[in-house]
Amino acid sequence: MKKKVLVLNGQYAPGYKGGGPIQSCINMIENLYEQFDFYVLCADRDYKEEKPYENIRINEWNQVNHAKVFYASPKMQSLSGFKKILDETKYDILYLNGFFSPIFTIKPLILRRLGKLKKTKIILTPRGDFTGGCENKKIKKYSYIYLMKMIGMYKGLLWHATSEIEEKDIKIKFPHAQTFIVPNLPLKFVVKEHKLGKKSGELKLVFISRIFPKKNIKYALEILKQIENGNVIFDIYGPMEDENYWAECQEIINEMPDNIHVTYCGEVPHNRIADIFELYHAFFFPTLGENYGHVIVEAMMNNCLCILSRGVTPWDEYIDALEIGAELCDQQKFIEIINKMIISNQEQIDQMLEYNNKYIAKIADSTLDIEKYYKMFEQ
Repeated sequence: MKKKVLVLNGQYAPGYKGGGPIQSCINMIENLYEQFDFYVLCADRDYKEEKPYENIRINEWNQVNHAKVFYASPKMQSLSGFKKILDETKYDILYLNGFFSPIFTIKPLILRRLGKLKKTKIILTPRGDFTGGCENKKIKKYSYIYLMKMIGMYKGLLWHATSEIEEKDIKIKFPHAQTFIVPNLPLKFVVKEHKLGKKSGELKLVFISRIFPKKNIKYALEILKQIENGNVIFDIYGPMEDENYWAECQEIINEMPDNIHVTYCGEVPHNRIADIFELYHAFFFPTLGENYGHVIVEAMMNNCLCILSRGVTPWDEYIDALEIGAELCDQQKFIEIINKMIISNQEQIDQMLEYNNKYIAKIADSTLDIEKYYKMFEQ
């Protein structure tokens, strides 16, 4: 008999504004549904949206691909609402996404601490909450962690780290944590023909992510402002999460030299991302930190090279091999990378994409990682 896994995450399909954790959950479920029965408890609307999703049954179970999904209304997201749902749902494993999630992680753990939750295995994955982050929130975050450790809120949990970087971050905060290192699972990779041409002197760059300090779009703009030669297009896609931060970005955009053309293209649903990546030579993503970065993998899968910050994602092997990444303290190196990409011709880009496709084909073979998930859930 298959074990039942109840996944709690703020958003799930058809939502996309909650970023990578949504895709992490979808990919996990679609890779493991033959071994486990999955149930998902999430909000009835996308991140920061005021209206519920269309064509769903609210506060009821819906069949969504290979999972049963309960879309909870705001009223059901109270402690009493969570207790009612969790009491009425049969599950063997509770799988929580996001360390700082105030509703879908913290409230269930409060119920557990109060003895109102049935005793069962609980697995918590931080989903990058300890990686990167914004300096102005660190004091609040460390204060919360200290308080929660004092009252034993996270005692006895199992921790799912999706990379060695994330395990290290967990161990810094919780030295005695029992951790499993199990990578996120990617989509199935299908090799695509590279259709976008490349002329020396021209470069098409894209940024797809939330407009938020951790994703570091401002840094990317600061680099491009210093590019003096070549014709560069830089298109930006993503939800506008921080208007003040974007205002700072716009000031830099207004000061761009004439050879750099920056456009904010708005939000994009997840089902369009693959097609968008195919329109660009490279994904410029100097993030402050990613425990995985599904958007990075999707760029690789769609013939879009990834220019990344070094030492804060699991993809250093990739950027080192292609020489298209640098530490964030080294702006000059990023400038050199962009200039090198500008003067590259079709043959040079094709050589880079050949490595890109071999690399992602290897990464997308999830056989061993699926076995690790099985062990984590079964232990």
